[in-house]
Order: sequence, then structure tokens, then C-alpha cells
Amino acid sequence: MFSSKTIFWGVDTQADFMLPGGKLYVPGAEKIIPNVARLVGAARQDCVFLISSADAHDPEDPELQEWAPHCIKGTPGAELIPEARAVRRFVIPNSEGFKIPPDVSAYQQVILQKNTLDVFDNPNMDVFLARLNPKGSPPFDPDADFVVFGVAAECCVRCAADGLLRRGRRVALITDAIQSLDLDKGRQSLDDLQARGARLLRAEQALALVVPSFARSA
Repeated sequence: MFSSKTIFWGVDTQADFMLPGGKLYVPGAEKIIPNVARLVGAARQDCVFLISSADAHDPEDPELQEWAPHCIKGTPGAELIPEARAVRRFVIPNSEGFKIPPDVSAYQQVILQKNTLDVFDNPNMDVFLARLNPKGSPPFDPDADFVVFGVAAECCVRCAADGLLRRGRRVALITDAIQSLDLDKGRQSLDDLQARGARLLRAEQALALVVPSFARSA
């Protein structure tokens, strides 16, 4: 049974970012994979609902003029690494008018595609967030914590957390499951988000929110 008070959010845990040799590899990202696997494992066990934001580029996307081509739709580099995938997944594309199921909690993982740094540029984002708290008996508490991890701290992680904070959502960041391109910029981004109300957690603390065995040992 999903936690109603906690939602995990993985950012860009894709092969092109996470693995050495990826098209836009974040140095050291492979070091956080064990914690990513533990966090996603909680979703596989139906302890927590998992949202994943993921790049899905066409070759002509403007972002690829600034960054090396990466996460091109249909390529292996665009795939979530195996450790970041739950079993029951649903993809919301970055396109206008996509019909989102009324009960997204029927899935373990919803993947939100994007073609910019900011997942909130996906035109379906606010409709999707509203689906988490439908009228009647919500599958998730309106004040649920969004617990964010992934890459890179000063880019897409910052954008995801910023978008949630601007919408009045509660945010926590898992410091040992986040990697930055630049250590100083990454640290500054987390500090700035913390100053705006985000909490900083470690993976064990995040798991204790949703996995009973972790909570008992905490």
C-alpha cells in the first residue's frame, strides 16, 4: 500500500546522464546508483509512489544547441537505468492535450517527459499534479512530501524542486542520492532550496518515511 504522505521523485536517472560513456554523463553519478536502487525498490514493493522526470529529445530541440546531443527519443541513452525503473510504469509525453488517467495511483511509477531543463515546461504537469489529489478521497495527502533525488543538482533537480515549491508543495532533497556537475554550484543550489523551505534528508531517512522496517530501526 502506497504511503499517502510521501511521494518519491527521481530526476533524469537515465543512461546518458548516469553512466560513464553517456552522452552527457554527470561525473560521479554512478556512485549514487545504489541509493537510487534502494529508493526505487520501495516503489517496486508498493510502499511509495514514484514520479520520474526524464529528458526525451528530438534532434532539433533548442536545448541541444547549448548541450551535447543526449537522451534522443528511442535511443538507449534516453532509457531510465534499470535501477531506476519500477514494474508498473506510465509515460506522460511532453505534448499538449494528453489524456491523463483519472487514477494515476494504479501505477507504481509515472514518467514525465521533458525537452528542457524544467519538467514544468511539460504542458501536462499541473493536470497531473491535480490527479494526485482528486476530489473525494485522495490517494495522496494534499500536504504530502515530494522527496527528490537524481541529477544534476544545479540543473534539473533544482528546476523540479523549484517548481514544486512555487506551487506550495512540501519538498525534501536526498543529499546522498543527488549528484552535481559542479560541486560548489550543486551545494549552493541545495542551500538555496533549503532556505526556501526544502528539507535535506539522507536515503535512510527517506526510506524510513515509507518502509515500515526502516521506520522501526530509525
